[in-house]
Amino acid sequence: MHTLRKKTVIKADSAIAVNGLIKSRMTEVIIPQAQDSNHILLPLVASLSKQQQSPTPQACSRWVTWITDRRPNRQQLDSYGSDNSNIRVIHTRAQDDNRWVIWEALSTGNSHTVIADITNITTDDLTEFEAAARQGQCVGILARSIDTRI
Repeated sequence: MHTLRKKTVIKADSAIAVNGLIKSRMTEVIIPQAQDSNHILLPLVASLSKQQQSPTPQACSRWVTWITDRRPNRQQLDSYGSDNSNIRVIHTRAQDDNRWVIWEALSTGNSHTVIADITNITTDDLTEFEAAARQGQCVGILARSIDTRI
């Protein structure tokens, strides 16, 4: 017999303040290589830019940081209703090793969410990113493109 319990509602933007309930601050989004990741990431970035993290002005000043080697189309981002005053895009070169950029963005504490386009990561990288996100009290989203034709 299953007992129904009242479901606890936690806003995505308040997840940082919940102690012991969230086991990981890092999430991976797997995107098929054949699909343009911007179709998934642009609405995500726009939605996160509109969320208020906290009623205090200091907490609301934290960024949605997007680390990518592609130049996002600002008009497309605007079409999703983004609040561009809360978005920071860090444009890197494809051949750069972005691990240190991601780690810095996660650990400094000036972003409530860090979204990073990254192709290859190891479990050690994920462990380091998790520690950095805890230090910076933010959430990290790793968007990875993989070849689904196997």
